[in-house]
Amino acid sequence: MRVYISVDMEGIAGVTTFDETIVGKADYEHFRRQMHKETSAAVRGAQSAGATHIVVRDGHDTACNLLPSELPEEVLLIRNWSGGLYGMMEGIDDTFDAVVFVGHHAKANTPSAILKHTMSMRILDLRVNGLSLPEVGWNALIAGYHGVPVTFVSGDKALCIQAEALFEGVVCVAVKEGMGAAALHMHPEKCCHAIEAEVQRALVDRGACKPFVLGDEYCVEVEFNSEEWAHRGQWYPGALRLDSRTLQFRSSDFLDCLRFFTFVT
Repeated sequence: MRVYISVDMEGIAGVTTFDETIVGKADYEHFRRQMHKETSAAVRGAQSAGATHIVVRDGHDTACNLLPSELPEEVLLIRNWSGGLYGMMEGIDDTFDAVVFVGHHAKANTPSAILKHTMSMRILDLRVNGLSLPEVGWNALIAGYHGVPVTFVSGDKALCIQAEALFEGVVCVAVKEGMGAAALHMHPEKCCHAIEAEVQRALVDRGACKPFVLGDEYCVEVEFNSEEWAHRGQWYPGALRLDSRTLQFRSSDFLDCLRFFTFVT
């Protein structure tokens, strides 16, 4: 079994402020260690389920948070941004059997969600065929393009609710719950135990999961927080400006939509 693990940081246990996720800021190194621990827990769970090939994608900020020496030696780790279209899903292809998301967060404007956003602070909403998506939803479409299902998601409770509504058969671990700008946290070691056990269960039962696709035609809408970004992006070939802050793009090939999104955001 070949497993792809995409790791973010805002949904890691204990993380409560954006400063805690930024290199050089207070407590970043502490939560970076927890990021390694939760990633390693997911790897152990995958190995217990029979995974023989595991790729970990560091998908947070610089994409250079995870260190190879701090992860199990069987893991292949993708660091930094290549400049390609796949972003947080760099390296995914149709040879993989399952996707695991660790340390992710809810979409922008989600009530009772901690550190919520969608890709960047300039995006208010991302909709595909009328469905508003969090980052894991967009990234799941990339995996679904290659026929690979999402099996597991960890992060805050609000994200888990969103993931369960999107992905058939997905297993989730909520490591915290947003309370305005605060959060109620599970103990980090307990989170690691839960992630390891539930990743194993999710992969053993992965037959219940289906690739995330939204039909044969795609209508992507990006609503920005500023007119500036919509004005700039409207010059992309095929882009339609719906209002002062929203762009729309249609295609039967999701790769075209991915190219549009990459270049306008």
